[in-house]
Amino acid sequence: MFLTSRAIVLNKVRHTDTTFITTLYTEQAGSVAFVVKMPRSAKTRLKVQLLQPLALLTVEWDHRPASNLQRLHDVQIEAPYSSLTSQPERAPLASLLSEALHHALSYEHQGEVYPFIHRSLTAIDHLSGDAANAHLVFLLQLARQLGIAPAPFSMVNGQRYFDLLNAEYTATQPEHKYYLNHQDARRIPLMLRLTYPTMHRVRLTPSQRQRALTIILTYYRLHIPGFPKLRSADILAQL
Repeated sequence: MFLTSRAIVLNKVRHTDTTFITTLYTEQAGSVAFVVKMPRSAKTRLKVQLLQPLALLTVEWDHRPASNLQRLHDVQIEAPYSSLTSQPERAPLASLLSEALHHALSYEHQGEVYPFIHRSLTAIDHLSGDAANAHLVFLLQLARQLGIAPAPFSMVNGQRYFDLLNAEYTATQPEHKYYLNHQDARRIPLMLRLTYPTMHRVRLTPSQRQRALTIILTYYRLHIPGFPKLRSADILAQL
């Protein structure tokens, strides 16, 4: 059965000397892995150079449910970026977002969060000013879309800790190690209300921004099975 769908490229890895595997998040079928042959000439019909992480595409493939690896029939650019994947200063941001999406979008998510991701990536691409907090906003909003975000509540008197494991404020220190102290915990309601138009109002130092990212990714690892430490987060921290 041939399917045509909008899709976002999440990952691309070498498979053999002549093939690679790319994972796309499709609007019609969720995450789908494809095996793609390396082009032998510029005349190759399938434009494999378009299969770059975060690319917004329209793809067609012969969908075979019994196969773990599908084969692409056609690839076209659905919406080109103007800055997100082309400007060197935004390359680390793009790498982080693609790696996070690759691990967060398990095969149980059958395309329902595609509109949000497409809309968010387009919004980040169109940012003309400071985009330093964009990855924080994206990850917090993605968590809400995936149904794992904590409720946007505020601390009350006596509650000095935030339990990352159970996603709740508490007056006593949790018995496990996954919790935030008062200084970090009080920022949660503010961070959860951030949007792309308003994120510049929150001024974070590089160390505060990195701390916020570390907390968010720890939360992801606690609530998404198999979510690993992201290599791109370490690279972003060095910049």
